[in-house]
Amino acid sequence: MEETTSLKGKFRIAVLGEDQKLKTYLEVPNTIMNAGKAVVSGLMLTDVGEDAFDYIAIGTSNTAPNATQSALIAEKYRVAGTGSQETTTVTDDTARLTSSIAITSSISVQEAGIFNSSSTGDMLARSTFSAVSVNNGDTINIGYDVKVS
Repeated sequence: MEETTSLKGKFRIAVLGEDQKLKTYLEVPNTIMNAGKAVVSGLMLTDVGEDAFDYIAIGTSNTAPNATQSALIAEKYRVAGTGSQETTTVTDDTARLTSSIAITSSISVQEAGIFNSSSTGDMLARSTFSAVSVNNGDTINIGYDVKVS
């Protein structure tokens, strides 16, 4: 009997204005990247020594995700996240990474990704979505969940 395992993720994005009131909230699915799959398999092996996915990035491109992409198309911010395990179906089957991004210029955010380095590195997942306008002084609270099923 063959068992099938998959990674499925989604981004949660909340934009808060300078007054800390919610301006926009959305949840969007993602595409798991080929390089991300390779790193995940390497994380299971002591001899391979891959780096964990601890960084969240946002950008301004609406170019459709493709599993062969290795970076955001127009990255503007990348921040370290805080990781935890959550229970969706079975105990600790979901990895969660969350962070806040202090916006310092007005942009239209249209893409998000997860990386294993503070610059460059491997991308686990990428998503695009309808433009979300943010202004200097806004805060983006962003989270990413990936469920292993």
